[in-house]
Amino acid sequence: MSDADVVRRMYAAKGDREVLRSVIAEDAEYDIAEGFPNGGVYHGLDSIVDDFFSFTGDFDEFRAEGDEFWEADGTVFVLGRYHGRARSTGAPFTSRFAHVFTLRDGRIVRLRQTADTVQIARALGR
Repeated sequence: MSDADVVRRMYAAKGDREVLRSVIAEDAEYDIAEGFPNGGVYHGLDSIVDDFFSFTGDFDEFRAEGDEFWEADGTVFVLGRYHGRARSTGAPFTSRFAHVFTLRDGRIVRLRQTADTVQIARALGR
């Protein structure tokens, strides 16, 4: 499985914690843009899965779709879109993102994320 395939598997999981735990390394770091739900820096698999990904509870639907993937030397660059519907307002949204993943031994060890957080905030009524 290529590194890009690992990232695709994470996106296809749509928040399934078992799949997330199978593709993210124990010592991983997620650096999530300010303004994104639960934005901040998360260290370690448990913090990423339990603390960061808890934001999905604010949505009836939330998914990430990669449109373009580039892979080189353990790094996967992805341009894509988040799609979803906020639970509190019922409002749908689409928001562009850029993800830079670092992988080691077939697992994600780092994510640096940036996104159009305004679209998500509006859907949440913020």
